[in-house]
Amino acid sequence: MSRLSEQEINEIRSKANIVEVIAHYLPINKKGKSFSAICPFHDDHDPSMSISEDKQIFKCFVCGTGGNVFSFVQKYEQISFVEAVYKVAEIIGVPMDHPLEIAGPPVDPHAAALYKVCQDTIEYTHYELQTPDGEQVKHYLYQRGIDDAMIECFALGFNPPNDALYRFLSAKKHTDEHIIEAGMARMNSQGINDVFSQRIMIPIHNEIGEPVGFTARRLLDNEEAKYINTQETYIYHKGDLIFNYHRARSEARKAKCVYLVEGAMDVLALAKVEVRHAVAMLGTACTKEQLLLLGKLGVDVIVCYDGDTAGKNATYKFGKAAKGKIEFTIVDNKTGLDPDEIIDAYGKEELHKTLHKTISWIDFLFDYLLSRYDLENYSQKKEYAMELAQEIAELKDDFEKNNYYIRLRECTGFDMRMTQETSPSVKKADDQRRKRTYLVYPKSGVQAAEYEILSQMLNARSASIVFRDELGSLEDATSNALAMHMIDYYRTHKTIEIADFLNTIQEEPVKNLLLSIADWELASETVNLEALHEAIIKMKVCLLDEKIASLIQKASALNDPIQKAKIADERIQLIRKRNELFMTREE
Repeated sequence: MSRLSEQEINEIRSKANIVEVIAHYLPINKKGKSFSAICPFHDDHDPSMSISEDKQIFKCFVCGTGGNVFSFVQKYEQISFVEAVYKVAEIIGVPMDHPLEIAGPPVDPHAAALYKVCQDTIEYTHYELQTPDGEQVKHYLYQRGIDDAMIECFALGFNPPNDALYRFLSAKKHTDEHIIEAGMARMNSQGINDVFSQRIMIPIHNEIGEPVGFTARRLLDNEEAKYINTQETYIYHKGDLIFNYHRARSEARKAKCVYLVEGAMDVLALAKVEVRHAVAMLGTACTKEQLLLLGKLGVDVIVCYDGDTAGKNATYKFGKAAKGKIEFTIVDNKTGLDPDEIIDAYGKEELHKTLHKTISWIDFLFDYLLSRYDLENYSQKKEYAMELAQEIAELKDDFEKNNYYIRLRECTGFDMRMTQETSPSVKKADDQRRKRTYLVYPKSGVQAAEYEILSQMLNARSASIVFRDELGSLEDATSNALAMHMIDYYRTHKTIEIADFLNTIQEEPVKNLLLSIADWELASETVNLEALHEAIIKMKVCLLDEKIASLIQKASALNDPIQKAKIADERIQLIRKRNELFMTREE
């Protein structure tokens, strides 16, 4: 593992703007001086993650996740701290003096064996495409507009007949168990046979580019399915995968968008018109895991499903699942065709034009829902208006809301604005949004005093010296740990930059407390020694009150008058100390 000095880490951190780095991964909302985003660390629907450009920290007020720029990248990418530092340096364009050296992740031997089966399958079937037996297949691909460059890019191949793949994999010393478990062959009454015999092979990879399976197109006109995919295996989980994700990721970030299409051949169709930032679900259903992958790209998603009824139904299902989780628009495909069919019917230029005609989710619903509701029927027209109004009510842009409500009234005659603004579901959503706009601050007493002390210590080294000399420790273990971290940090630093200070703390509860105090609205911006002394006295008074209450409880359980008298003397001494503290406060 590469070693980085504190100076190197802090230098990169100081050059990185946390807002810009997070915007590399997520859409950012700006209101005035504040920034927010949909939190990627829990199932968030409203932007609940706050980003402070002044303090260079982020905090989600729902799930509690927070930290500095390195914390975000580390959590988002699920990598080590050192890897996160290098990643941030890469994003902001700061060269590192020495390369990143990290130990690879633990190898799962079972998964590795199946990856090797898939990789050998890719190499064999790709080779077969170049042989005389593959000439007919290659000619077919050329007819479909797939050239040699695309064949190489997507590692397309041909699985010959007569179980040739199984024999090859066996010759490569793969066991029958691994060949079958990887989905390349199956056992039946006639023995072991290839699953994808006489099919064009399109490899499928996971998020980091490891080969996990295939989608395969038939060559012969028969009753077999046109496309078949690898069945669920130890390494192939359809709901966790997005086709072409590992290749399209960098291109999507350059283009600031990604096209989402229905299948692998649609990705190839877009590649024909030089659109390299296209991905596909393996089936039209959309899972939570796939949405998280799309969200990790940090770009707008442009949904480009087929223009037929099935494609529009799939777009509707996707929109229902994705709204509030990722930013997306929809290609307004009125041709009724898929991307390849558009090229065949009208040419590549028409597909380019179609890809640039996008509409919003609400615009799509206005047209799509007409296929589900008959506006000549009063009851169905009412249901149409209610479904659209509910979707409109969830918009955050008041200008868009007003315009869509007007459009809905014009096409249905129903003014749904007042209905939605007073509906329980909308009021509940508004209440939840309001709840997320403030922090839960400490109650009065010891916790409030501890917050004040820690807040003052963050402001200046002098406050930490006062705390050390006059109090020395805090009652709450997490608060005390944070105070000790600050005292130690001030030994080598004149001031505390919260974003840098975070790097020195390992304990998550202590980090979270630091972030809460950093965002405490009652905190003064500069050190206030009078407020600090007041908080220290309050702490001492509260602790004395607790001891006095404990002695009273202890005395009530005793029958021995001598013991009771001793406890009474102790209590009187504590009361005197408390009164002296009160006098000090008044002075």
